[in-house]
Amino acid sequence: MCEVLEVREPSLLRYSWQDEDGGEVTEVAYRLEPHGSGTRFTYDHTGFTGAGGFFMAKILGSVRTKMLTTGLPAVLNDLDGQGTLRPENP
Repeated sequence: MCEVLEVREPSLLRYSWQDEDGGEVTEVAYRLEPHGSGTRFTYDHTGFTGAGGFFMAKILGSVRTKMLTTGLPAVLNDLDGQGTLRPENP
């Protein structure tokens, strides 16, 4: 379950997150901010508590690292100068 908590276009999307089994509610935030001649992207997933929360944060941390170092760069490389996905290569 997800509830949007705050939107500031184009710099912030923040929402609460709860898994299907009704676990603890955590918070996810995506931020964009100018940085030099580019843009800094920040991703935060907070609100984990207790021993279970510690292990979940560790697991999600490795998933997040792969997402940010492999998945996101691949998507960004497929965008043109206006942020539109380029057509697939033949």
